[in-house]
Amino acid sequence: MDDNSQENFAFSNWGLSKAWQFRFEFYEENGLPERKNASRFKEAFKALPMGKRFILANNIGSLFFGPLYFLCTGMWRKAIVLLFLLIFIDAFLSALGGKNSIIIFVNMFSSMVLANPAYYLHRVKKSKSFNIFEGVF
Repeated sequence: MDDNSQENFAFSNWGLSKAWQFRFEFYEENGLPERKNASRFKEAFKALPMGKRFILANNIGSLFFGPLYFLCTGMWRKAIVLLFLLIFIDAFLSALGGKNSIIIFVNMFSSMVLANPAYYLHRVKKSKSFNIFEGVF
């Protein structure tokens, strides 16, 4: 568990899907994938079967809807920052002569990877931060 909270959360009572319950319980037990917890997180992540790793590391809703997914889940601060970040990435890759398919892939991948830790921080830790990378780096 995280040092800041010693409560035993019963995520099954929160009205979450089984996937979100699994993600939240994993984050409570092993921390987020940030640097200070990296070794503990990585060891626990590697011990999971492939299907559970996929559920933990990816978010299909965010993959297809990006900032709109963040907005619909109540993370409007992070949605704004993500939108501007994706616009900047698009402009940068376009200036380098990147193909549209590569630009779209980078946008979709970045949204997909950032969504799960952000939603955990939003729901459980009540984060009000604009930092899109909070809990990841």
